[in-house]
Amino acid sequence: MDHSETWSYQECFESIDRALLASQLKYVMDNSLFYIEKFKEAGLELRQILDPDHFSMLPYTLKEELLADQEKYPPFGRLATKEDSNRLRRVHITSGSTGKPFYVIMTVNDIAATVEAGRRAFLCAGLTPDDLVIHCLNYCLWTGGLTDHMNLESTGATVIPFGVGNSKNLIRTILHLKPTAISCTPSYLSRIEFLLNEEFGLKPPSLGLKKAFLGGEGGLQNPGIRERIEDTWNMKAIDANYGMADVLSIFGSECEARQGLHFHGQGILYLELIDPETGKNLPIEEGQVGEMVLTNLKREAQPLLRYRSRDVIKIVSTQECTCGRKSLRFLVVGRSDDMIVVRGVNIYPSAVAALLAERPQWFSGEFEFVLDGPPPYEHPLLRVEMARESGRVGKDEMRKELLRSCQDQLNFTPRIDLLDFGRFPRTEGKTKRIKRL
Repeated sequence: MDHSETWSYQECFESIDRALLASQLKYVMDNSLFYIEKFKEAGLELRQILDPDHFSMLPYTLKEELLADQEKYPPFGRLATKEDSNRLRRVHITSGSTGKPFYVIMTVNDIAATVEAGRRAFLCAGLTPDDLVIHCLNYCLWTGGLTDHMNLESTGATVIPFGVGNSKNLIRTILHLKPTAISCTPSYLSRIEFLLNEEFGLKPPSLGLKKAFLGGEGGLQNPGIRERIEDTWNMKAIDANYGMADVLSIFGSECEARQGLHFHGQGILYLELIDPETGKNLPIEEGQVGEMVLTNLKREAQPLLRYRSRDVIKIVSTQECTCGRKSLRFLVVGRSDDMIVVRGVNIYPSAVAALLAERPQWFSGEFEFVLDGPPPYEHPLLRVEMARESGRVGKDEMRKELLRSCQDQLNFTPRIDLLDFGRFPRTEGKTKRIKRL
């Protein structure tokens, strides 16, 4: 465990982050034409920009701005340093929720900082040098592939770089090499489970996996979803891979206590919380819910200042954990841009996933909202896949009970369409839960 992980959020800011923030602000104003122009348009003076005490005065950075900047100044936009041509070492891509590609570029130092945060996360999650882990995230330009592979290796574990695609061969590889762990998205386990049954006549425990280091999708903090995975696979399901490619590949994972995700960005990433509706800063304290705003503290190629992540989190604790870390712990509530407002009620897909997980005998866990018009929404269409063997309960009763749960627990009334098992495609990457027509 790093010494910085034994400091509280406030102690870390005072001992490390404040000085790094001041240095990063100077670096940005010396190198980033994007921010020089942005702050000039905001009417800010240089003394205000460089003073950490006035940091909350700086305007937020939005993903839409970054995409527009790269489109206007290809290929990488003007976030990059003025002398980036001979310093860049890697290019990744992320589309995020917009569907438009955003190119992420990194220097040697950027890569080192990224791997340091990832190393902390996987060690915290329980990956050890004794583990053989098969890594099943996309290597084709995405940070989840190569960068997270390096994060896994940095713990001393041995990594099998499988990637995504050819899932039948993945099963054969696992049966042959007998890895102790798998790194993938939670939904990919559903794809493997489906193939094991249909193509191999096997059950998930026959693969012999002991640990699953999961990320890229929400929901694992819900006890029902985690319990379903662990009961089906007879392995430990660990929320080990929280981050975002355009900011920092991984900066959150849980420890053995499973009391929220530890923040692993000490000395690398500065975190603020804001009200997603008003944009006002919120205190970092237990129970607080807000949208994360993130700032790179020593990024060279693409330094981001006050970047609106659109991820809404809840602070679980700022006190010392039983694992010895004092880093703040949080849960991801959902995305402010994936949130559906139904008659004034905020609905997150993760909340629906939790409802379905309460009845694994009825539902497979696969679902999607189909939004067939513009907001406001009164009765959005919710398509839900039934379990492989849903017993003697009929569709009408399932629909009635699910509707009652949505009304009683989430305060909204959807139109429900129940689908037979296997109707939803099993993905090898992130599963989208909202379809907008």
